[in-house]
Amino acid sequence: MLMKCPVCGGELEIRELACTRCSTRIIGKFKRTPFEYLSEEQIEFLLEFLKSWGNFSEVARRLKLSYPTVRSRYAEILRALGLEEELSISEILDMVERGEISAEEAEKLILERKKR
Repeated sequence: MLMKCPVCGGELEIRELACTRCSTRIIGKFKRTPFEYLSEEQIEFLLEFLKSWGNFSEVARRLKLSYPTVRSRYAEILRALGLEEELSISEILDMVERGEISAEEAEKLILERKKR
């Protein structure tokens, strides 16, 4: 589903619902769930996390990722859902230094942070 206006980049609202069976239309302002703001990649990761009963090692095995990468992606989802405080740039760089995330993952986190 489109989340941003393709013309100006503003946030799109859901204003109408329609029945696929009888074509009834309901017009109003409808709120999105926080999960609708997750990327497709984040949703796929979250589904694997749930299938693995929250076991990071199992998620790492299933997705062929390192354990630190799994932790990093999980933290990204928590932040996207507003459940964890945003990491500072220095915290992100410390994670790279400790080998918890790659430079590419750090770049992605920093770019996402700057978008907000």
